[in-house]
Amino acid sequence: MHDSFATFGTTLGNLGLKLSVKVVEKLCKGLADEKVYNAQTFVETLKQLEQTIEWEMEEVTFFRMPSTQSEFYDQKELFGSDVNTKFPTVQYDMVEAGNCYAMGRGTACVFHLMRIMEVGVQNFGTKLGVALAGDKNWQNILDEINKAIKSLPAKDPVTVTVSQASANLYAVKLAWRNEVMHPKDTYTLEEAENLIRQVKLFMGQLATII
Repeated sequence: MHDSFATFGTTLGNLGLKLSVKVVEKLCKGLADEKVYNAQTFVETLKQLEQTIEWEMEEVTFFRMPSTQSEFYDQKELFGSDVNTKFPTVQYDMVEAGNCYAMGRGTACVFHLMRIMEVGVQNFGTKLGVALAGDKNWQNILDEINKAIKSLPAKDPVTVTVSQASANLYAVKLAWRNEVMHPKDTYTLEEAENLIRQVKLFMGQLATII
């Protein structure tokens, strides 16, 4: 029983319920000395613990994360291991995009996805020999990329893969619904979820050709 209360005390500590932890410590010390700690004292301390937990819980704010969103939380490989390996600089924003979505912050999620896309697009342009630095217009970017693709050997497997990546980039553009490469003022969770899928698809495809 002593071990069970000690484990319970650890759980309370993880929740930040410091006073409740002290009551549990008192309870554990009492259990170690049965002569001092009789049944009545034990029950009284349990009641004290219950009341203390209740009081402390009133001062703590808890957030309920729906199961459909929690699977995105703290995902180190949200877009897959290949994306992590090829684009290590997007690791932070990738994890944060998932965390923001899990916490119900659609607009914040899109902000991090935008930062990921900037890295992806620049790498895509470099792969095709297209200088895209400073260009924030989606259509201009797509036009330059498609122009570069047309100069590649049509039957080369790499050309097919690159063309697919370009199509995925176009899908991201449509999902963003913005001519200029930056997010609008606010995004719903549904929009953010759609963008996660589109950006994941593009970055995964890009990882195969970089």
